[in-house]
Amino acid sequence: MTLPYEEFASYQMIAGSPPTYYPAGQETLARALSQEIGQACRLLGELLNLPIPELDVLLIGASDWESAPPDEMDAPPGPPGALLPYWTDVPQRPMLVVPEQMDEIIGLATPEKRSLLLYHELAHAFLESDPRPWPEDSPLWADEWQMQFAAFWLFRQLHGDFEHITDDLQRQFAEIFEPEPDGKTPVTIRGFDWYEDTTPEDYLEYALLLEKFAVDLLARYNATILPRFLERYRQEGPVLLSDEVTKMLGEVLGPGGEEWLENLVYF
Repeated sequence: MTLPYEEFASYQMIAGSPPTYYPAGQETLARALSQEIGQACRLLGELLNLPIPELDVLLIGASDWESAPPDEMDAPPGPPGALLPYWTDVPQRPMLVVPEQMDEIIGLATPEKRSLLLYHELAHAFLESDPRPWPEDSPLWADEWQMQFAAFWLFRQLHGDFEHITDDLQRQFAEIFEPEPDGKTPVTIRGFDWYEDTTPEDYLEYALLLEKFAVDLLARYNATILPRFLERYRQEGPVLLSDEVTKMLGEVLGPGGEEWLENLVYF
């Protein structure tokens, strides 16, 4: 089996589940990634009661980054702008693309951060392969919290403590966690949306708030809140407003759940 890209003809492959492709000199990292991703897939499949999706892993050298596939069908040729792991279903087989080096936008590029980003993209792959329909329309946070939650849960299962992975970024963007006179943070999870002029830094701040949300949820609730939420959320037809998703998640959390959500300063 070979990658369907001439640019990667020299890459080697580690057979297994998932198959992992890597450039010369990176076999050790590639084998570690293959094992880690395989373990994460098994755990997430059990949590979500879903089969492991078809997936190749491409560990890509920095000099080959511009030859990586786009992240979406209608995206321009080439990879996303930032050197970060991403999932794509543009190739014949869906692929998890992992850059050999990561972008400085995430601060200090630690193995822990790479694992967390990998798990986020694995959750993306699982949710996209779920045969259940999607709502016709829903707020951005309704989808995004699911992947952050799954990522932190997987990290805890495989590595343990996740409290300090992004401490450097939280210090750098400390002001986003400080509530204003109205009792809410300057940007909230429910108030953020993606526009043409949204910058990578804007999205990073939003992602840090989502991380805080995932950590707070895991400190209070069992991981089964995710599959139970999906049972309600993955329905064909409805247009879901943010308040409706809040109520849906609150009911999944149980008595006092919606009130707890509303009292989160970043929510």
